[in-house]
Amino acid sequence: MKRKTDRYDVAVVFLVALGLRLLFNWGFVTNKTHADIASMYQYSLRVAQGIYYGEGVYWPPGFIFLSGGLIRLFGPEGYWTAVRYLQSVLGAATCVFGYLIDRAAFGSRAAGLLSGFLLAGYLPLIYYTGLAFSETLFLFFFLAAVCFLYRLARTQAPGDAAWSGFLLGLATLTRPVSLLVPVLVIPWYWLLWERRWRLVLGRFLIIGAALLLTLSPWTVRNLLVTGEPVLVDVNGGVNFYIGHNERATGTWMDLGQKTNPVILLGGSPEAGRLGYRLGLEFILANPRKELSLAWTKFKWFWTKPSDWYITRYARDRGLPHLEPPIWGALAVVGAILTRRRWRGTLFLLLYVLYYNAIIVAFYFAPRYRLVVEPFFLLLAAGGMVEVVSCMLRRRASAKKPVTGEA
Repeated sequence: MKRKTDRYDVAVVFLVALGLRLLFNWGFVTNKTHADIASMYQYSLRVAQGIYYGEGVYWPPGFIFLSGGLIRLFGPEGYWTAVRYLQSVLGAATCVFGYLIDRAAFGSRAAGLLSGFLLAGYLPLIYYTGLAFSETLFLFFFLAAVCFLYRLARTQAPGDAAWSGFLLGLATLTRPVSLLVPVLVIPWYWLLWERRWRLVLGRFLIIGAALLLTLSPWTVRNLLVTGEPVLVDVNGGVNFYIGHNERATGTWMDLGQKTNPVILLGGSPEAGRLGYRLGLEFILANPRKELSLAWTKFKWFWTKPSDWYITRYARDRGLPHLEPPIWGALAVVGAILTRRRWRGTLFLLLYVLYYNAIIVAFYFAPRYRLVVEPFFLLLAAGGMVEVVSCMLRRRASAKKPVTGEA
């Protein structure tokens, strides 16, 4: 009976999420001119032409190869439609993963359904299915991996650890921010599995090995092409320098496409190394400014609204849209209200803090925060269900007849 109910819930969440995304993309005119979209499209064209990405390692390959395959199947013009509708399907599946995660984290069907429907209707997630960015694909792989991490928490099975690592590897090939996520499971499983270090480290090593094996074909390619062992890409060094230089503001800035030495090196390993070196030199030489920048990025993570075009889209069409800071606040409240369920929520909290630290280490952009915003909704959904459950319990208790001796 429970399995039948689960299948019904999954189907409803998926169909609602898919319907909203298809409805959005039906009349949506995508952005082809954004610098990152245009750059990734050019790399994708090379893949479609059989050039296998080309020289350098600037972009992670996950979305590039998916796009290259779509261009090969549907042509350069048909690609812009195909990628939107494929991402609609991936985005709807991601909402199902959210349902499964919250059902496991809170042990509640109501929390699972609420989180699935919140993700289904969350405007930034819907909006990004219409844009040729990597966020939708990353969230699909990453939340699928988190589903297996929760399954592993229950089963302790080596197979579930391997699947977790494999999916985290695919997520890392799409956006490398998930590379260190396996470290987060160590304290979680250690507490969950009654401090059994051997079991925890054994499963951690399986996850890590599966992740690295998934990355290995691309890492070997990078070694053959560049002559250096680049794990995924060199984008990190460039972004690190953008966040740590004499003109840094805490968000993206144009360093000068034709004059800056880091930018001029493009997708070469030298660009990554130089970016990290110059950024670290600036940090050491300007500790007070770095502390100010760190505080600014931390604050923006929790207080900045969505990208302006999402806010404008909601306003122009009269759509309800609670900005990410509101969901962040609800997530904090939810975590407090459900603190007794910490065995289920600890990983969600650790990931939010982990990603907050990444923003502080590099720089803030609303698009970069998108990959943590679903976790705001997952925690908020648990808190909402906890409030309603508490109210229902109190109401039932108040209605219970008082018995006593005559």
